Amino acid sequence: MVKAILFDMDGVLIDSEEYISKAAIEFFHSIGVMATGEDFIPFIGAGENRYIGGVAEKYGVEIEIEEAKIATYKIYERLIKGKEEALPGVVRFITNAHKAHIPMSVATSADPTKMEINLEVMNLDRSWFSSLVHGKDIERKKPFPDIYEKAAGKMNIASSDCIVFEDATNGVEAAKRAGALCGGITTSFSSSELLDKGADFIISGLSDFPDFSTIEEFNTLLTLFMGREKALLARENAYVRYSKYKVGASILSKKSGLLYSGCNVENASYGATICAERGAIMKGISVEGRLDIAMVVVVTDDYPAAPPCAICLQVLSEFTSPDASIYLCDLKGHITHYYFKELLPLPFVFPDI
Repeated sequence: MVKAILFDMDGVLIDSEEYISKAAIEFFHSIGVMATGEDFIPFIGAGENRYIGGVAEKYGVEIEIEEAKIATYKIYERLIKGKEEALPGVVRFITNAHKAHIPMSVATSADPTKMEINLEVMNLDRSWFSSLVHGKDIERKKPFPDIYEKAAGKMNIASSDCIVFEDATNGVEAAKRAGALCGGITTSFSSSELLDKGADFIISGLSDFPDFSTIEEFNTLLTLFMGREKALLARENAYVRYSKYKVGASILSKKSGLLYSGCNVENASYGATICAERGAIMKGISVEGRLDIAMVVVVTDDYPAAPPCAICLQVLSEFTSPDASIYLCDLKGHITHYYFKELLPLPFVFPDI
């Protein structure tokens, strides 16, 4: 179970990339270097020393990095104040986590000056964060794991017991090297780029989280997002030569806590389809034997997402309790929740084997 939350700041809590990029470009133009926004992309999430210094190296100019940062931050503060605020869903998410008594820390590669500007712009209650770790607190910047290990250590919690929310590939790599769970946010990089670095699931932002009031509810939502990610990946392998209708599914084993995924497979020889849900069940049984399913996640093209077919429901009834959660997801991020018993017609009987 995840015990604490670590936030990167830029691109996770506030959409500041546009402003720091413009500020850095303005700084370079002031010293006669015609830098562009694309020049900074490789250094996103690596701290301002690399963000500014890396571009200076590219253009072969020598700068005094501390003076360059001070000048850039002055421009940044002028550009962002009064024009930006916390990203959608951030305040609601942090409020939910605070009420659920989940420890939270910010771990940003930015210098303290930029961190303080952002906190003021977002108008967040600083007392809700157990610690604020910035780029000057560590020697090695992301993709090294140091910043997340330090933030977790300040809470006396192992980094492996934390979830990190990150929008940058460098940050995702740092989170995974720290042994943390990582939710990738597609503010700055694509889902495929974040997944390639090891993100455990992808969301568009913290606004994707529904409200939660306990740490148990929060962990259930994390499992849902990981299950959806596995179902999405499995869906890409669906063999649907005839219908062209891809489905992915994942199931959560109550015994092991592992997620098993499957996709639908059509068969020409007898005109039947093996549904994604049954594929996931077969995979789980092949590993664990007898299954006790705690959660089912299904991903389809439709909205509202299609529920499991009658055959799948009958098969599921042999391994799933009536109160197990079923989540139906579409490709646009909509999620519908049912309890298993709500999907069953009256004639269904739960075998007692």
